[in-house]
Amino acid sequence: MIKTVITVLAFTMVFSISAQTIALSGKVTNQSGKPIAKAVITLVTKGLIDTTDATGAFSFSSGTGVNISASQLASDGVIFVKNGIVIVNLTKTSPVKIELFDMKGKLLGRVSDNYLSAGNYKFDMMRFPLAASMMMVRVTVGQNTFGFRSLPFANGHPTTNSSVVSSMGGVLAKLQANIDSLKISASGYAAKTVMITSYDTTFDISLDTVVCKSNPSKPSTATVTGSGPHKVVIETNSDPGIKSGTIYRPADLGAGKNYPIFVWGEGACAQDGLANKAAMGEIASWGYFIVADGSSSGGGGTAAALLAYITWAIAENRNPCSQYYQSLDTTKIAADGFSCGGLMAENASSDPRFTAIGITSSGLFNADANVYKKIHTPFKILLGGSVDMAYSNGIRDYNQISALGKPVLLLSKNGANHGGDLGNGKGDFNTVNLAWLNWHLKGDTGATGKGLLIGPNCKYCKASGWEYKSSNLE
Repeated sequence: MIKTVITVLAFTMVFSISAQTIALSGKVTNQSGKPIAKAVITLVTKGLIDTTDATGAFSFSSGTGVNISASQLASDGVIFVKNGIVIVNLTKTSPVKIELFDMKGKLLGRVSDNYLSAGNYKFDMMRFPLAASMMMVRVTVGQNTFGFRSLPFANGHPTTNSSVVSSMGGVLAKLQANIDSLKISASGYAAKTVMITSYDTTFDISLDTVVCKSNPSKPSTATVTGSGPHKVVIETNSDPGIKSGTIYRPADLGAGKNYPIFVWGEGACAQDGLANKAAMGEIASWGYFIVADGSSSGGGGTAAALLAYITWAIAENRNPCSQYYQSLDTTKIAADGFSCGGLMAENASSDPRFTAIGITSSGLFNADANVYKKIHTPFKILLGGSVDMAYSNGIRDYNQISALGKPVLLLSKNGANHGGDLGNGKGDFNTVNLAWLNWHLKGDTGATGKGLLIGPNCKYCKASGWEYKSSNLE
């Protein structure tokens, strides 16, 4: 067991800081000299990140932080180490485990083993008796695990390097600093990248205000509730990309919310965004940004409309002037729909932005090899039994997709008929659709996600009155 632990940690020891002494600080202000708080400053070559305080100040110093594979952790967060403190910046709710081992692989203790919401967290390694000596630290955020060695400086403060910085560090820093740059970004301001000539200096930066446009969404007179933790808001927007859709979203917005994007097609391609209000409200209440096809402006009814909604939502998430700025997770996107709306989702499924696709009481009227071969995500089919007019179409789609070796799941509730209990927010159809989204867009492997749909605790796999098939799913 000890050998296994040491081997795992050895493979993950890929982080180090170079021997340069870093003593870089400054302030970030706007054109009028007003401090900008919460600006993100990245020391690019070193991979170090800091956030300005209320006075606009930032600083980097030797041991400020070691950016642990930020590119791999983009979907979860970024990890730093500073003077015996593990700092975790989470962009979304994630499991965080921090474990300390001695150099023989013996577990000294766990600093954290919890699900944490988005935000910044600090964990003190130095409170453990052996923390003053060299030890191994293993940090797990989401599905990503990283490890590094911690060795104290002479003053008792740990570093992640196996050697102590020499007194020549300041000279060495000035000789090599011209290869680095600072990248600065802040909400409402144009991002900037500037070269630096020394790691040992004070550097003040001014950002220009972004001149942008945003068309605020208007609240609908319709209301809806769900069983999830979020209050749901229904809105419409007159922008060209969204004017044919109806928005269902959590009332609380803001950076780090990371709501996945879900687009929905209506039955009969009816272009009525309120047709499945109970279903959309239930899903949105669990933290999803939904655009249902159809609004009072007309239009929609096509696969292209669903894709336009996605394009609009991604642009709004990037727009500092938008009410949705940095509130959405644009890497987690799904489509589904009822009946004709399912055809919209299936025909849009080739778009590379999708993470998962579903259809509800739907299926192609005829086998279409061109559609099937372009499916690149897990695919869910939900039917209302043999009395569902889409039953044979859905079964055919399942067989065709499965034969191509693609992950596909079929559930059919006997006697539920076309659309089943979509009108009941907590009905079986919405429970299945929500679990599918939780699994693929939020990584939920428990009883409200993957565990409900596949595996030993699957609710519907052997349930009386249900037909169940799965292929190529893990």
